Amino acid sequence: MESKITGMLKPSEYDPDFFESEPFRIPYFENKKIRIGFVEPLHKPYLVGADKALANFLELDTTDRIKDSGKVKLYYDEILKHGYTQRLYIKDNQDIWNYATPTEIIIEWDENENFYVCVSCECKWEEEHGVYLVFENGRTLTRVGEHDGHFTDEKPESDTISVKSKTWWKFW
Repeated sequence: MESKITGMLKPSEYDPDFFESEPFRIPYFENKKIRIGFVEPLHKPYLVGADKALANFLELDTTDRIKDSGKVKLYYDEILKHGYTQRLYIKDNQDIWNYATPTEIIIEWDENENFYVCVSCECKWEEEHGVYLVFENGRTLTRVGEHDGHFTDEKPESDTISVKSKTWWKFW
């Protein structure tokens, strides 16, 4: 199995339908090498769309990450309001990245064949769930929230910042 972007993919040990790349440089995260997961690469329409979404995502760089900093900081601020974490030293919005580390990228798709580049990050303010970044079609950060597998904020029980509407959903 091969991605036109990342090259050879290998099946994961825990799911024969899930394939991963070797660690790949991600410009958005200062060229940090991260494995990229493909949920259905044996299905040709998925792999074609996943490669397009990944190509879009790889066009984003640290300038785009800095522009997105406010969206991630907003999620931190909401968690902080509820007393769920301790205050971190954040002078400027872009300082939020000192406390978030990307660990995994998975390219997902929904029932309408919309593609999402989903980035899981460990973070200091939400150590249990981390922070989940969703880039619709790999181009635009459209969701920042807990790592729950949702691509959008259509479910009101999700504990998430909607980047489009800046709505804070509470489940407690």
